[in-house]
Amino acid sequence: MSDVYMERELVPVKVRRYRWPELLLAVLLLILFMCGAIVLGSFAYFTAIQRRLFIMVPWYYYFLLAISTLTILLVFSVVALYYVHLLLPIIVMISSFIMFVLWLTGLIKASIELWGPLGSINDNCVRYVYNDQFWGGRNLDTLARIQQEGVCNLWKTTFALEMISTFVFLWLILMSWQVISRARRGY
Repeated sequence: MSDVYMERELVPVKVRRYRWPELLLAVLLLILFMCGAIVLGSFAYFTAIQRRLFIMVPWYYYFLLAISTLTILLVFSVVALYYVHLLLPIIVMISSFIMFVLWLTGLIKASIELWGPLGSINDNCVRYVYNDQFWGGRNLDTLARIQQEGVCNLWKTTFALEMISTFVFLWLILMSWQVISRARRGY
């Protein structure tokens, strides 16, 4: 039995490197993490209130809980891929587009509930919570009124954070496209 040895030529492989704007990517991911965490906590709180009151929990509460959890997972996966130098712009672009559509859907539904017609959350807050009646003192009514104001303000906060998340994902789509175009030009 004879051994056969083959020589192979080494073919140089061109590895494409993508240059991400590090500071901008870090700031955008931090904003997304904070928005996702706050919306997750807020809607978990709203869900607990609804269950405590024995009221049916609307579907969009769970929807916003799911997309805020997905946002947090996406941030961690982008950071991990960036750390091991495997962050591809097309992955960020596609996942950002999917998350943009999901956040936009949640934003539209939350805006309808918050700013909608008569009986919306803002309408009820203005009518029952932000009215000009005097309140104060050390009693249960004052504590309930403070709680009501907190819930009304938390709704407005989550609406603003949903809007910020939607625009940040749009910005990530554009930034990924710029990273791809710079890599094709050889910068």
